Amino acid sequence: MAQTNGEATGQSKGQPRGFVRTAAMWAILLAIPAVALVLMVLGYYAWAKTTYPAYACGSFAKPDGEIGWVLRENASSCIGGRDVSGETEGFHAEVFTDVNGFRSARAGVETQTGGVFFVGDSWTFGFGVEYEDSFPGRFEALTDAPVAVAASPAYSALQAILLGERWVERIEPKALVYLDHGFWERAACRGSSRPTRILKPCFWQPAPDAPAETVAPPPGRVETAWRWGNLPGGVLGVGETGWDYFLISRPLAQIQQLLVRIGLASGFGHDFAAWGVDRDEMRRATLARLGGLAEKGGVPLLLLDPGEYYGDMLGELPEAQRALIHRVGAQPWSEEVSAPANLLPPDQARVPGDGHYGPGSNDLIARLIAAELTRIGALPSAP
Repeated sequence: MAQTNGEATGQSKGQPRGFVRTAAMWAILLAIPAVALVLMVLGYYAWAKTTYPAYACGSFAKPDGEIGWVLRENASSCIGGRDVSGETEGFHAEVFTDVNGFRSARAGVETQTGGVFFVGDSWTFGFGVEYEDSFPGRFEALTDAPVAVAASPAYSALQAILLGERWVERIEPKALVYLDHGFWERAACRGSSRPTRILKPCFWQPAPDAPAETVAPPPGRVETAWRWGNLPGGVLGVGETGWDYFLISRPLAQIQQLLVRIGLASGFGHDFAAWGVDRDEMRRATLARLGGLAEKGGVPLLLLDPGEYYGDMLGELPEAQRALIHRVGAQPWSEEVSAPANLLPPDQARVPGDGHYGPGSNDLIARLIAAELTRIGALPSAP
């Protein structure tokens, strides 16, 4: 009996140890694929970092709690690209900003006021070309009008318009210019609840038939995320090419976007595309903010709309806003820009190895803008 009790006692003591060993074994086995997945993801982004064809002479951005990021004041940097295929020579352009963080010909100059205020993304910024060869720069040289440029690579329409709203009364322009090649898509959020895990503002519909609302990141979220190396999607274009962007920002963004796509979170389904949203409502919300920007400035807004995103919606704006917006659609854009650009040398038509407008195309755009602003009375005479 004593032996039996001892054996029973030994078995009772051994069972917990066996359970712990089994649980540990299963934990290790289950962890292996998870660790392997993490290593594969990090390996992929490490490879993306080492093969990324663009470069910069340092970041020229800073975090902004409302907009996600803005350009740093008095910055001196550069952007460039290498064509890994060897088919083109790539590009290189100096980047300078003025005392308020607007792109300019030299660092630290005063922001020009009382002229034309350009608002937009990388096309308006002039990605891949010197400031003088961007279309705002060409317009400035062509007309001798004061120019201010509130634009950043990878901005969404909402980011650009919010920056314009912040500055329009201080710039006191005679006219606004806005070119949209579809970057309204970058402002689209989706989900059943109001997005809170976002690092840049977005348009979000609280219900399928409801108008889209403007949603900003929660107070302090952007700045805190930057301190931990988690940067807003797209900020790579302003020189944030460090390892933290590739190994922290991108994996976290992909996880969040996956959760949004399968309906477990609210926010961006994609950094650069309107994924799973009412696209008409996103465009309608963008146009409404543009109308508000023009009304706030009390000046004409030249809307360059080669993609025909807004022509069918202008009539929905309040009369006061509609009277201020002058749209250039696909046909005049094709006649004045696209068709003649096709006759230019390739490096004048497009940035080599990149695709943004080259100096020649930007000159055509500047001439179109000058002609249109003259026609509506925002410039004194044709250049």
